[in-house]
Amino acid sequence: MHKQSKLPLRITILLWLVLIITVWNSIRLATSIAWRNTLETYALKPGPFYIGATGAFWTLIGLLLLWSFIRGYRWTRIVLLIAGVCYSVYIWVDKLFIQTQLRANWPFNFLTTILLLGYTVVVVLDPHNQIYFMKRDL
Repeated sequence: MHKQSKLPLRITILLWLVLIITVWNSIRLATSIAWRNTLETYALKPGPFYIGATGAFWTLIGLLLLWSFIRGYRWTRIVLLIAGVCYSVYIWVDKLFIQTQLRANWPFNFLTTILLLGYTVVVVLDPHNQIYFMKRDL
């Protein structure tokens, strides 16, 4: 009988982070559709289309990442790095240029962004984790 190896905690946490961001953005997409009229009436610009489009885009990227990891594709590592950097940039471009009103907790948000992006980079680039980003039986 083939013994299935457990994923290390650091890889599991990374997968959970991708899953949480994917679910969060799918909720944004669903909300932009279900509450379109309310968002058009009360929400600031750019409105429900922007919320839905960005939610759909990041949901698709998250699903691609989860699927590629489960399938064990070799390009998963590079896509994780690119997606992590792009998502961090997107968050801050959105905060600085779209929402244009920084909240009082922006230092916490910035620190959280740096820590999560740093964690992603360290886990993905750690040579000990390379085997978990390559073709294998799950």
